[in-house]
Amino acid sequence: MNKIAEPSKIQILVVDDEEDVVEVISHFLEQEGFVVQQAYDGEEALAKAGPEIDLVVLDIMLPGLDGFEVCKRLRSRVETETIPIIFLSAKIEEEDQIKGLMLGGDDYLTKPVSPQMLVARVKAVLRRAGVEENPTIEVKNLTIYEEEYRASLDGKDLGLTLTEFELLRYLVRHPRKAFTRQQLLETIWKDAMMVTERTVDAHIKNLREKLGDFAQHIQTVRGVGYRFVEDAVAEA
Repeated sequence: MNKIAEPSKIQILVVDDEEDVVEVISHFLEQEGFVVQQAYDGEEALAKAGPEIDLVVLDIMLPGLDGFEVCKRLRSRVETETIPIIFLSAKIEEEDQIKGLMLGGDDYLTKPVSPQMLVARVKAVLRRAGVEENPTIEVKNLTIYEEEYRASLDGKDLGLTLTEFELLRYLVRHPRKAFTRQQLLETIWKDAMMVTERTVDAHIKNLREKLGDFAQHIQTVRGVGYRFVEDAVAEA
């Protein structure tokens, strides 16, 4: 039985009144395989923070109930008292950081913070809380070892570069979805201004060569870009 692009099923609630902040954080967390719920004020956060939520990323300056009050109420409810909470706030004063941690926060980050750093801290807090991620993705005879940044076919290591690994993992995690070259540039290379769309084609070509027969699962979508399909027929 294939386990194709299954996320860890770890659910994270992102709470911030700035929609663009929520979207950026959600994008990077989803890219790592997390399931993301979103809330834009304190009341909505309390309504969505149930026992199925594994971690909360919580802004402090929210309309209505602020983040400190949300934290206090989460800690007072049996079903949410142990949910890890990471404060993410523009409040940089030491007393605010101490207050957040004393109220039961597990970490406190000040804005601006890079999404990569936030993801790293999320993973660190989850590890401390004993919440485990699924470290591998398996589909047919391909295994992707996410924590080791490597992949194998029939148990034989493919020797992928970091960029090839990221491309493969991203496509496999989003089966059947077609991505434009520009989308892949912005996701994998981050700074798409420094490279061209031909860079994507070159890396896909190298990746396919290493995948051998399995390369048929990475399909070219003419006029668009590329997609991964589990049940594929070799392209003509």
